[in-house]
Amino acid sequence: MLIRSLALTDFRCHARMQLELTAASAPGGVAIIGDNATGKTSVLEAIYLLSRGVSFRGSSPSDVIRHDKDHALVVATVEVQNEASRYAVQRGRAGLEIRIGGRRDATVLELARALPIQVMDPRAHRLIDEGPVHRRRMLDWGVFHVEHSFLHNWRQFQRVLRQRNAACRRGDRKQLRAWNPAFIESAQRVDAARRQHLEALACSWRERVNHLLDDELNPVLGYRPGWPKHAALGEALEDAESRELDAGYTVVGPHRADIRLQLGGRQVRHQASRGQQKALVMALLTAQVELVAEQLGHSPLLLIDDFSAEWGVAMRHRAVAQLQQGSAQWISTWLDAPGSDLELAEMFHVEHLARAAP
Repeated sequence: MLIRSLALTDFRCHARMQLELTAASAPGGVAIIGDNATGKTSVLEAIYLLSRGVSFRGSSPSDVIRHDKDHALVVATVEVQNEASRYAVQRGRAGLEIRIGGRRDATVLELARALPIQVMDPRAHRLIDEGPVHRRRMLDWGVFHVEHSFLHNWRQFQRVLRQRNAACRRGDRKQLRAWNPAFIESAQRVDAARRQHLEALACSWRERVNHLLDDELNPVLGYRPGWPKHAALGEALEDAESRELDAGYTVVGPHRADIRLQLGGRQVRHQASRGQQKALVMALLTAQVELVAEQLGHSPLLLIDDFSAEWGVAMRHRAVAQLQQGSAQWISTWLDAPGSDLELAEMFHVEHLARAAP
């Protein structure tokens, strides 16, 4: 998948912005350069909006709309397997309008399926040192794109989980037990898909970590399903029943799953610097992007905000070299222009993009 052109209208600080990419950038790196508060991150945010319908900044949906305007518009030409299509997302203060080709009734789910996009922003360390929700979200993004039944199975699990939680809140032991078979069946489907995806990632991640950190640190990518490792889920539910009735919610299951990252036998969050954490996350995301590309038949797009933050010259060179070996187009932002020795495919200054817009 390749972004060929991008146009923004009234998006964040951009009244108008136009980006045109040549065939030389595929696959390869695109750098968007600019000072602080010039809108370079907003370019990545707009691309992400095309895939998810929301911002990766976690702000209110209407925050992307330029001050005193009614809506923000993002339009892109995207090439997938040598076929170009036009995508448009208009965020109004009352809602979202999505167009794919000539259709005006497209959905966010269709966008997500058509445009697999992964992002690494300056908060990427949350994937390591904050709660498991971030790691589950990353894992499920990959499974969603390679296992088409996953979304159905995940939604089915969520429905059963809500029913089971309601029984917990009521203190209804009989109903709680009645939901266990459906809970176990749907949970096992979600768990199996996650395990398979993570196992496929582990070897590539380990190789990438050793290359980025320039050392043999015995990196290990582990998985916790959300219940004791050596127990069946049914047994775990029986053991947890009293605790769940006291707590008012389900305490075991794939909604409690987690990924554990280790270096040298120790948890990464206890020993890695921010620069090392960023490298570990990049290794994980690039391994996942390449795995999805292999199984999907075309490459997702990778967005990297503030590429050089937390990294010295040597680390930046190793990171770029690793990205350039992959099949994906990647678009990054830089405070200062990357050196010519990094051999990025294309570089743009964000202020020039605004002036070039019609």
